[in-house]
Amino acid sequence: MVDTLWRRLPRPIHILAPMEDVTDTVFRRIIAHCGRPDLFFTEFIHTDVVLADRRGRPGVTPRLVHTPEERPLVAQIWGNDPSSCARAAARLAQMGFDGIDLNMGCPVRKIRSKGACAGLIRRPGLAAELIAAAKEGGLPVSVKTRTGYDRHETDRWVGHLLLQRIDALTVHGRYAEQDSEEPADWREIGRAAAIAREIGVDTAVIGNGDVTSRTGIRQLARAYGLDGVMVGRGVFADPYLFATDRHPGAFQTAQAGQKVLLLRSHLRLYREVWNDTRNYEILKKFYKIYLTGFPEAEPLRERLNATHDYDTAEQVVADFLSSAPAPAPGALRPGSAFASQTEVLR
Repeated sequence: MVDTLWRRLPRPIHILAPMEDVTDTVFRRIIAHCGRPDLFFTEFIHTDVVLADRRGRPGVTPRLVHTPEERPLVAQIWGNDPSSCARAAARLAQMGFDGIDLNMGCPVRKIRSKGACAGLIRRPGLAAELIAAAKEGGLPVSVKTRTGYDRHETDRWVGHLLLQRIDALTVHGRYAEQDSEEPADWREIGRAAAIAREIGVDTAVIGNGDVTSRTGIRQLARAYGLDGVMVGRGVFADPYLFATDRHPGAFQTAQAGQKVLLLRSHLRLYREVWNDTRNYEILKKFYKIYLTGFPEAEPLRERLNATHDYDTAEQVVADFLSSAPAPAPGALRPGSAFASQTEVLR
């Protein structure tokens, strides 16, 4: 492995997971200011979409838009055509991404039924071809997958992927048919790490599933012999999950005004970046991140969910902030960027 991206990252590696309609450039920048992980991923992008884009600007392929502050940044792609995969990987290298990740774990039935994403668990030969094709782009290549299709097949499937000499492998502790309905099985993730050691490859093995704290990252990495841990939905409960300069629980106990200030930062940055090139309605899924843990949260969220444009949403937020108490000194640990988000992310 020529590139050292995965080798030079600190252990255990702290990673923000790729999430559909969530981890766009705006959300990544919000998280970077709250407390950045060691590595960001894009939303997953079909190889044909990568090849159709020639400008990399909002309104063309929003999933490819990124800024230097989000690096190192891995582009996650999916598809089942090796030729398109090779060309997309080369294109992404030209666009300044730091790595390529192949999605071999998305459990959406209509996608896997076509032999893509989790469908590749049943097509190991094609999976190997896609990995080889992605390597032609010159960037480090990783894979994110599950432990099996309709049952745990960790030894067979993970062993096969590791033999492809990929730079990193992220294992989500559920098989495809489980979707996200049952607890992640970290014993199977630990088995993946053990297989890597048995085979003798230097692939970084990353665990994923149900992680909700920075402390959990370190505990799980140590317990299961992992190089790192990827956090997905856990960051919804705490945008400061990756931060090192504040105590656990600071976001949950923060005052209403502080949470709404961060929401306003997100709203304004989303408008600045996307305006009318991306559906405003997508923004609503983020409101529940900030509007929790204080008495006025639910009615405020209902008012914001009833809006359909930025101006109305900003007015709802402004009305609330005009009557909210000023944040008390020391509400968050000194050094946190929480109270200054609106200035940092104007």
